Amino acid sequence: MPSCPAGHVSAAPDFCDVCGLRLQEAAPPPPAPRPWNGPSTAPPHTESQAASQPCADGPRGGPCPDCGTSRVGRFCEECGFDFASQSEDRYPRRPGLDGALADARWRAIVSPDPAYYQYMVDRGMIDPAQIAYPVQRAQRRLTLRGERVHIGRRSKSRGLTPEIDLGGPEGDPAVSHEHAVLLPRLGGTWSLLDAGSTNGTTINGTADPIPRNMEVPLYDSDRIYVGAWTVITIQRG
Repeated sequence: MPSCPAGHVSAAPDFCDVCGLRLQEAAPPPPAPRPWNGPSTAPPHTESQAASQPCADGPRGGPCPDCGTSRVGRFCEECGFDFASQSEDRYPRRPGLDGALADARWRAIVSPDPAYYQYMVDRGMIDPAQIAYPVQRAQRRLTLRGERVHIGRRSKSRGLTPEIDLGGPEGDPAVSHEHAVLLPRLGGTWSLLDAGSTNGTTINGTADPIPRNMEVPLYDSDRIYVGAWTVITIQRG
């Protein structure tokens, strides 16, 4: 049965009801040894055969009634339309967060950090001949709202539209398309979850990246470092 990589219990077969991450198939237990009875005539089960099986929530194909994107699962990969409930609520609300979301106001300040870029170059993580520091990259301020705020790079082919989009012509190429997620918590705070990024995510200049698929609490003025030069400062008020 597919399971959430962050450990949440999800009733949906494709995306987690709690954090919105794509569910993953659990590795089957190794088969028990049995006596040799000669060669088997049955072909082995392959990943391609599993992929050809229909989805639990309905067959593939068919356009989204809102944006026209071809269906590949329960939810539209472009606009989030829920084919099962015929609504646009791709990510159900997390229980008990209504009051916390209404009372607390947080914002994210996104900007390039030359010191972080130099640190990545000195560690050999970035080749300055391949990835140059941006000449002009304006600071951005975004209000944190909703059940989750995705950090990554837009991908039309994959249907990814992160709220904090670090892609584009002058974007940070070392940021993964699905890099990290900001999640509201009870008490009016936020947490950070690395969604399995390639280069990792660090907080407040520490050398070690945070664990993947594990929520880490955030506090006022915490700095999130991603990619080659991007720092995201979380502020309350």
